[in-house]
Amino acid sequence: MNTRKINLKWAKAFGIMLSLSSVLVMTACFEDDEGQPIPPSAFLSIYHASPDGPNLDIYTEAARINNNPLEYSTTFPYSPFYVGDRKLKFNAHNAVNTLLETEFTLVEDKVYSLFLVNKAADIDAVIVEDDWDEPDSDHAQVRLVHLSPDTDDIEVLINDETLPFGEKNEYLEITDFERIVKGTIKVTLKSKASGETLLTVNEIEIRGNRVYTLVVRGFSDSANGNNNLSLQLLTNYIKQ
Repeated sequence: MNTRKINLKWAKAFGIMLSLSSVLVMTACFEDDEGQPIPPSAFLSIYHASPDGPNLDIYTEAARINNNPLEYSTTFPYSPFYVGDRKLKFNAHNAVNTLLETEFTLVEDKVYSLFLVNKAADIDAVIVEDDWDEPDSDHAQVRLVHLSPDTDDIEVLINDETLPFGEKNEYLEITDFERIVKGTIKVTLKSKASGETLLTVNEIEIRGNRVYTLVVRGFSDSANGNNNLSLQLLTNYIKQ
């Protein structure tokens, strides 16, 4: 991703709604599209991938930042955060006990995704810098994130080919963004150990000028919970 000054115009490119939650994160006001930049900041999104985890309230050092509880398989969208060492706490919705407290460092003008992972009893967070090449009208950028806690190494086939994500994807592995031609694709997940087909999803639409994350989520074994193994396509960025 080309480094650029984070301003309101770029925020709109991410589709961020500059709501109360964003203001609470930065505790700062935004100027108009061509006005002064906001204070040194980075963007962070938060995705809930704990299949049996409760709905969550998110707290920074100072206050709760989400108006609505963060549910499984939903995202707190990219929002501006002050740079430097930051701390987040996650509580079950309307509860006072903290399920997870995590610390990380944000660098100015960088974009990050934080994934809440594992079963609820061992909930944890994984953060990654989102670094992609600019998409064009005929291509998208796509990465794969393996977040199914009871699924071992998988092979991911796109239209029956193992590219672009490689032949083995381990739990909690986050691949680089890869260039892919726009169109309708079929995605098949196979167990690397046995070759068994775990899941096939047809008719996934990939559009140009977009950046996506393809999430492997849920439980392979229904005995572990009601949220079964599935795929979800998240849109990180739309080129304006």
